[in-house]
Amino acid sequence: MGCRGFAFPPSTCQTETLGREFITSYMEDCGNSSQFEMQISGYFAFTSVSVSISNYTGDRGRFEKKIMVNQGEMVRVRLPESVGIKGTTNFSKVVLVKADKDISVVSVSNKHMNPETTVLYPVSSLGNEHYLVTPSTQSLDSYPEFSVMTYEDHNRVEVHVKGKLRYETGVYSTGTKLEIKLHAFQGIQLQGIADLSGTRIVSEKPVAVLVGQVCFCNNTKCNHVFEQLLPVCSWGTTYIIPPFPWQKVDEMVYITASQSTTVLYQLGEQQETVTLAGGSVLQRPVKPWIPVSISANVGIQVVFYSVGAAVPNSSHAFLMNVPDVACYCQMYSINAQEGFENFALMVANIAETGAIILDNQPLRGVVWNRVPGTEFVWGMRPLGPAISSHAVEHPSSPFALLGVGTTTMDSYGIPGSCRKNVTFQCQTETSQIKEPLKRCKGVFLQGNNSEFCSFMNSTLVNLETMCAVDSAVSLQEVARPFGSFLSSSTLSAGGKERKGEVASAVTLLLQSVELAALTAALRSPENMTQTVTTETMAIETLIVPDAGPCDEVFRLRAQEETMDIHCDTVTRAATEDFVAVAFISYSTLDSIINKSFLDEGDLTTDEKLRNFHLNSRVVSGAVGNGRPMNISKPVIFTLRHRQAKKEEEETRCVHWKFIAGKGTWAEDGCTVLHTNTTHTNCSCDHLSSFALLMGLSGVKESYPLKIITYVGLTLSLLCLLLAILTFLLCRSIWNVSTSLHLQLCLCLFLADLLFLTTVTRTDSQVVCAVIAGFLHYLFLACFSWMFLEGLHLFLTVRNLKVVNYTSASRFKKRFMFPFGYGFPALVVAISAAVNHKGYGTSKHCWLSLDRGFHWSFLGPVCAIILINLTFFLATLWILRDKLSSLNEDVSTLKDTRLLTFKAIAQLFILGCTWSLGLFQVGSAKMVMAYLFTIVNSLQGAFIFLVHCLLNRQVREAYRRWIKGTRKPSPTIQTGSVSVSTVTTSTKMVSWGESST
Repeated sequence: MGCRGFAFPPSTCQTETLGREFITSYMEDCGNSSQFEMQISGYFAFTSVSVSISNYTGDRGRFEKKIMVNQGEMVRVRLPESVGIKGTTNFSKVVLVKADKDISVVSVSNKHMNPETTVLYPVSSLGNEHYLVTPSTQSLDSYPEFSVMTYEDHNRVEVHVKGKLRYETGVYSTGTKLEIKLHAFQGIQLQGIADLSGTRIVSEKPVAVLVGQVCFCNNTKCNHVFEQLLPVCSWGTTYIIPPFPWQKVDEMVYITASQSTTVLYQLGEQQETVTLAGGSVLQRPVKPWIPVSISANVGIQVVFYSVGAAVPNSSHAFLMNVPDVACYCQMYSINAQEGFENFALMVANIAETGAIILDNQPLRGVVWNRVPGTEFVWGMRPLGPAISSHAVEHPSSPFALLGVGTTTMDSYGIPGSCRKNVTFQCQTETSQIKEPLKRCKGVFLQGNNSEFCSFMNSTLVNLETMCAVDSAVSLQEVARPFGSFLSSSTLSAGGKERKGEVASAVTLLLQSVELAALTAALRSPENMTQTVTTETMAIETLIVPDAGPCDEVFRLRAQEETMDIHCDTVTRAATEDFVAVAFISYSTLDSIINKSFLDEGDLTTDEKLRNFHLNSRVVSGAVGNGRPMNISKPVIFTLRHRQAKKEEEETRCVHWKFIAGKGTWAEDGCTVLHTNTTHTNCSCDHLSSFALLMGLSGVKESYPLKIITYVGLTLSLLCLLLAILTFLLCRSIWNVSTSLHLQLCLCLFLADLLFLTTVTRTDSQVVCAVIAGFLHYLFLACFSWMFLEGLHLFLTVRNLKVVNYTSASRFKKRFMFPFGYGFPALVVAISAAVNHKGYGTSKHCWLSLDRGFHWSFLGPVCAIILINLTFFLATLWILRDKLSSLNEDVSTLKDTRLLTFKAIAQLFILGCTWSLGLFQVGSAKMVMAYLFTIVNSLQGAFIFLVHCLLNRQVREAYRRWIKGTRKPSPTIQTGSVSVSTVTTSTKMVSWGESST
């Protein structure tokens, strides 16, 4: 009752665990071995906290300790032992805790090595009416005790006694009313002779009430307990108590009514209905491993009491407020205690357990058990023995959290501190910037300052202001102050240490802008789309109703960049009825976190970029609560280049990554879909901040490669010239194949000569384009003649199979030359018409890579290579299966081994050497570059070797020329049949001759 933002009648109040002002005191029985401390948890960075004791006159005079606590951090403050209050008395030693931002406080009293804990409720949650619950005890070594404290105003307190207690020199029994006046920061501590449960305390102004059970001095192992009680105005009507993990005996629950009340108490499947009068306290058992549910028609107080046990090695007692179901929360923090086996006990809706998060990680390994008669389940999760602060949360569904622990002869229990007034969407990922915040905290505590720490503090204060629950902020108000931070001198890197500070500051700034933009969008759900553009950034937000799965793709635009995000990705991030999406483009951030923040080891590919640089604005995408999430479908970013992309440059899509105090651009999770001179499309499997990295990839031009090229091409030109002269002058080998070889050698000779002499002459753009066009034509002509050779090879061997030679006659000069020289001319003409600017680059007179223009050469080349490969396989098949079936004359002309060898050599010449260029990628790029250069620069030498030096007729002709003798050559070449030079008999028709 009175929780979760309901409208309150005058008699109700809110119960919060976070606040900025707290008061408490400490009960003392003997004063020996007592250790009092505060455990202060922070939820915002650089929270200044002061812990003092009013009217303290200890050994060192006034006590005040100032600390600073960061988000997600817990700091312990030790108090002097003399702060404990002894006996029944008025006291002024009230402990005050003040902070400049919201904190939560756990008070710890270590009595005789037995720590007892309680959550302190802030001054804003104090009330005017309380009912005491003091656990009954059958032993004579302990007695009930309570204290009442007021804040900064004078107060009048009435104690309506139920039971028996001591005050000053008198003893007061049931029905007695004590009237006590308190000054500011004063309190009164009263001790009971018997159970005081049901005693009513009423005050003019709100007070804090602590209740407990105190030990006699002669027993050092008694059950000392204490707990701050909740005022009547914050009582609820429905409670669930899960069993404790170590429980072996019955524990107790105390149910207090302030008026006539009907209570339904359910232990497992057993139900009991009880009617209570005002001021009555009902005591009921909580059995091992059986959950309890309690409901009432009006507000009741429910306090759990772990009874402890008198046997050795058993847990000792503690008191704990049980939270009302209506006050369940979505975010908690709990403090695990040192030396205990700590557990998180949770009660959650049966359908919502899978989304609970512990310390930013999905909750795993929890067995959930049904609470009979309710829609809830309970479960527990071990937290380990170290003292630490833990964050447990659910994105949309409230749940209950109890922190409990046990050790030898002791145990504790404490409700989790609800973070309901800390906006869920505005929690930065402090794990990424934890060390810088810790360093700055030390700077501020010493009274010093630094530009970096001031920047961090200003950024966080700005975010916290925008995310205040009662703040209505626009996108303009988000962009203006955060944009001013981009011009801060803090973001000017210089040296390794400063570079780390810049990375931390930028990471915090990026997160803060995303969270603030999402929050601003959700504050105005009626505006489905909001946009703002300033000098430093542009933001567009979109509100999407949570309507379940969908197939729509949303496009957000900021400046000249866009983000395409699938509807399913958006709705999966839903924590409320509406989901916010934000897209931000920064105008100047790429000059701050530039290439100096790139570690090439973070690039996932084996190829390293040279002369790399960021060539786009930095953009950020966020959805839901802004936290990292796995997305079902990739997000597409379209980024505009700062400078036009050069054709020799490669583009990488990179994202900003901050790990272990180091910021860098990394490539993992992002790929390039498409790029041109002005824009690049990136596909990414996560949301963060992105940019484009550009640089030269591929093999760096080196002196050895240049030498190999010039030497190889020179040798090839010499060999091609010898081959041309051989084909022209050696009449004994004149036939169709020789004519084909001659045309190929002529084209290749001219292409190599042009390449060797003019390929780097880029002074004149027009001349360079003409050279590139001629090179394009000549190399394509080489492949055209290679295709014709492959076709002729296939037809020749096929004729051997069918003993039919008429097919060869179809190779007429009127068909051969038009195709050999006409096809490449057609390709070049079409290419020039489509993109004449594709001829010539800034470094070479060759085809541009822009718009895929190089495929005007690679396309026909790949097609011819595949076709010739098909001819080769068909040729091998015919030679293997059909050669033996040929007629006697033809069979005698064939040497199978030589035929097969020359077929392989022919295929190699027809294009396998060129295919090496397609494999210049990955870690083998340099090796393939050398192979490609060597093999292609020696292609003329290969042709001369295979078709001249390995041809017996040519070798004989060479010998005759050398000796100067002439011998008649046979009309038939026996035992030396080439795949491309098959002269079977006088029936073979020469190229251009008509068949008869």
